[in-house]
Amino acid sequence: MLSAIGLCRVCVAICIVTLVLSHSQCNATEPGAAIPDRSTVSTYVDPLIKEGGYVGVAIGIVTASGSKVYGFGNVKRQRPERPSGETVFALASVTKTFTGVLLADMIRRGVVRLDDPISRYLPKRVLGPRNPLASVTLLDLATHTAGFPKNLPREVDFPAEEPRGPLTVRQLYRFLRTYRPGAQPGSEFHYSNIGMALLGHILELAAGQSYETMVEERICKPLGMKSTRVDPTPAMARRMAQGYGRGLNPVTVQKFDVGKSSGGLYSTADDMVRYVATHMGLVKADIVPAMVDARTPHRQVPGKKDAFMGLGWHIRRVRGIEIITKNGGVRGFQSYVAFVPNAQIGVVALANASPEGRELDRAGRRILFSMLDADAGLSE
Repeated sequence: MLSAIGLCRVCVAICIVTLVLSHSQCNATEPGAAIPDRSTVSTYVDPLIKEGGYVGVAIGIVTASGSKVYGFGNVKRQRPERPSGETVFALASVTKTFTGVLLADMIRRGVVRLDDPISRYLPKRVLGPRNPLASVTLLDLATHTAGFPKNLPREVDFPAEEPRGPLTVRQLYRFLRTYRPGAQPGSEFHYSNIGMALLGHILELAAGQSYETMVEERICKPLGMKSTRVDPTPAMARRMAQGYGRGLNPVTVQKFDVGKSSGGLYSTADDMVRYVATHMGLVKADIVPAMVDARTPHRQVPGKKDAFMGLGWHIRRVRGIEIITKNGGVRGFQSYVAFVPNAQIGVVALANASPEGRELDRAGRRILFSMLDADAGLSE
């Protein structure tokens, strides 16, 4: 039998082994990362405003222990007022992740399926059985592998007899009747605004509801996201950051028609922090399973070993860590969202300027990586 001293030594040894195993298993993905303070975040963001051509930036930090929003720069150049968690920015292409969540939700409801061809939902006059686009699936659209260009060719987009403006359903249908892809659907990755616009339009047809209504009823209201809309409410308009284009010239708010599901949402850092937290399961809601589906890899990016597409989300695996990201840019605004589900940390970056570079993305990545355990070996 073991003596009392021997028994204690065994217990201590077991505890040490347990601690070592726990650390090796958790490593960089252990929840509980601390929220960086304002001065730390400012080291990544201040250069954007001083040198990078940005006017104002709102940074949202999400962790398992809570969240924080910091504002830098100005809402308007002529008014020294920092952005806050309630300042409204254009989400631009981060909107595509909402479209992916709606798709996942409708799949769970049994309304659509990922392998459904788009011809199932569009008028026969648009896509006849011999049209090569008829076999494009909803998965192809959601993962940017349908073979569509980024935007509509100019000659299809706005013919001489039509004034330039937001993309219409008529123009979209004209494109589908005439476009011929250069590769088999599903075989190549080509980032496409037009593909995501088409996906949102098909979801509207399948659900019998507008995109705006679906986003509001299925995502925003359940999550308490009162300042996320396609058409800003009067209260949102009063909190809207002024957008700035090249040369920091003020620009007007961009309008969307059928392209709203590709880049038409406006939101705040407060709302987006909650959106990211829900994707990581930190907020309880009925939409969580659909959000998890949307951020799950559905297709590997052809030719890239560690790059995958969710439904609207871009996924990278770095040193065994899965990083979910999406950025966006429209006239006068940029956006960037990134999170690590296993570590339960995330970053939201919203800016009211649209310089040619993507320094906002780089700053967001640096903040995210700084919150991961140093043993992960991640760096910019």
